[in-house]
Amino acid sequence: MGGARLVDRGQLVDALDKAVTRKVTLISAPAGSGKTSLLRGWADRPFQTHQVAFVSVRRDQNDEQLFWLALLQAIRNTAGKSDADEPLTATPGFDAGAMVDRVLSDLGRYGGRIVLVIDDLHELGPTVQTHLTRLLTELPAHVHAVLGTRRDLRLRLHQLRLAGELAEIRAADLRFSEAEARELLATSGVVLSGQALATLHERTEGWAAGLRLAAISLAEHPDPERFVAE
Repeated sequence: MGGARLVDRGQLVDALDKAVTRKVTLISAPAGSGKTSLLRGWADRPFQTHQVAFVSVRRDQNDEQLFWLALLQAIRNTAGKSDADEPLTATPGFDAGAMVDRVLSDLGRYGGRIVLVIDDLHELGPTVQTHLTRLLTELPAHVHAVLGTRRDLRLRLHQLRLAGELAEIRAADLRFSEAEARELLATSGVVLSGQALATLHERTEGWAAGLRLAAISLAEHPDPERFVAE
């Protein structure tokens, strides 16, 4: 995955910049499409005009309380709140509705523009998704959310879509162009002719993971052109 992070995907970054002018941006594509690399590269840029609270959902966070605590902690860390160093711990009798209120309250008190990035959203259970829908539809005006997932979830975002406040980036949008594929291969020391590159691009359909695997194989092959031709 390291090579993909070195590739300048300026057009995609620009598309994401444009997308976050909407309330919610959904990036939905299969594993290996480059979602996380795009999100990390976009979020880690210097000189941002906004703060980014980044949460990668772990499999054990399909427990609703763990997810909300992780999100709240990320918001507090990003906002530089004085209580950010106080650990948030799970407690019995968890009330998801009250937690959503708490998150919205924290966001409302934060003065600057903030983007919530939630990656690997597909790991969340259906109950969490229900309460997340409420959060997304009630976000303050200065807060935006970017969601990365391998599949579409049961998020009821039709009102946002109808209002023009939902941007969507799909697998087709994440595909590498031939120029980007050439740059990715170059990070592994692989240089192909135009014809060989076009053939490889067609076979992989610009799929990020497929190109990474091809780069590894080609870097170890004595005749990359022949390898592609075969």
